[in-house]
Amino acid sequence: MYDILFLGGGPAGYEGAITAGKKGLKTAVVEQDKLGGTCLQRGCIPTKALLHTAKMVKQLKGASKAGIKIDNYNLNIETVKKQKDRVVAKLTKGIGLLFQQNNVDRIMGTGKIVSPDTILVDETQEVKGKHIVIATGSKPAELPFLKFDGRCVINSDTALKLEDIPENLLVIGAGAIGVEMGVIYSYLGSRVTIVEILDHIIPGSDVELSEILKKELQKQKIKIHTSVRVSDPVINNGDHAIAFTFRQGEKTWQETFSRALLSVGRKPNSAGIYSESLAVEIDKKGFIKVNGNLQTAAPNVFACGDVIGPPLLAHKASHQAVAIVDYICEGKAVVHHPVPGAVFTFPELASVGVTEEEVREKGIDIKIGRFPYSAGSRSNAIDEKTGLVKIIADSENTILGAHIVGAEAGELMPLLNLAVSKKMKADEFKEIVMIHPTLSENTYEAVGEIAGFSIHI
Repeated sequence: MYDILFLGGGPAGYEGAITAGKKGLKTAVVEQDKLGGTCLQRGCIPTKALLHTAKMVKQLKGASKAGIKIDNYNLNIETVKKQKDRVVAKLTKGIGLLFQQNNVDRIMGTGKIVSPDTILVDETQEVKGKHIVIATGSKPAELPFLKFDGRCVINSDTALKLEDIPENLLVIGAGAIGVEMGVIYSYLGSRVTIVEILDHIIPGSDVELSEILKKELQKQKIKIHTSVRVSDPVINNGDHAIAFTFRQGEKTWQETFSRALLSVGRKPNSAGIYSESLAVEIDKKGFIKVNGNLQTAAPNVFACGDVIGPPLLAHKASHQAVAIVDYICEGKAVVHHPVPGAVFTFPELASVGVTEEEVREKGIDIKIGRFPYSAGSRSNAIDEKTGLVKIIADSENTILGAHIVGAEAGELMPLLNLAVSKKMKADEFKEIVMIHPTLSENTYEAVGEIAGFSIHI
């Protein structure tokens, strides 16, 4: 019998398993596909590899500003695909090696929890474990009137295969996945239109920063329509095209596209993974219900990551899986830290904690510190002047939220994430000596505007 079994080998499953293995637990992962899950195989990593290519194209187009003349360049899609696949293959192999080094068993097959200590694999093999962790992740959602067909209507999984670059691409949904995929295809040669039913892109983000990002993407020739409803799809298989009706207030129009990328969220992989007799409950959206320590109604069956609900982020899943292992080994209660997020567009957008809109709705007195990238020394030196660091603090200068739109926003976020998690005062940042010139000075100045020690604004 294993000490702990993970059902699913994505970020939660494999990182939790490696952590358990390092602690000396007899551990196994049941996975029906390649290790790494959606994040490594069909999400975070291949997307970032393609965004790296897109960024290089962007830099080539702007090279003349830095004194470099490039008359023309060739973009070889097959080479782009091979590079993306090499990155994914290398990291997948790395997980396998870590399993070997930490005595983690990989059990190939489709698993179903049939009792609190048993997973049935491929309906034939019983695997026993003292503890079971459900880490089955999520999959792309569809709309009632629009289903994936892999040709005219695709999801992010299909889009990442780069089977061809459509002349005209519609992205339905302006969340992180939709916007990132829109940027990739735009720089690979598609004319991209992004539509969002809500009034700003990256729903849930700080509106001020969202608007900055929207304007920058529009400057990059990506069409963006917000507060728009899409309906009445008409597929023309002969011309390999799909037409839609768009509604924005009283305005109505029709447009035709080579392909539509549906990016309207994700739904949990919770169906069929456990017997109905098992004490596992789900909510109306299909997410598994857990308590504060991530236990289901069956105390030795845990769940984490996308399958228990938003935010659907790989690093949240990993953090929760490690916390479960600590709880099992040491009895340490799971601590639910603020979860940061990032969108890897040009520029990037990253956030942690509350937004200005959220705290104002609650009637909380706040202070806001802002520092524009255009005033930063490194920002100007590397010609990344578009951006803003925005810090939200309460009346006592406790940092409640941090939001960045600008170059390397995701890399700049960890220190601010710590500040929000530890409820640091803005005044404490005065003791931090930032390297000059760096983009990190932009965060220092924004916090300093709250505590009264900013210099360059």
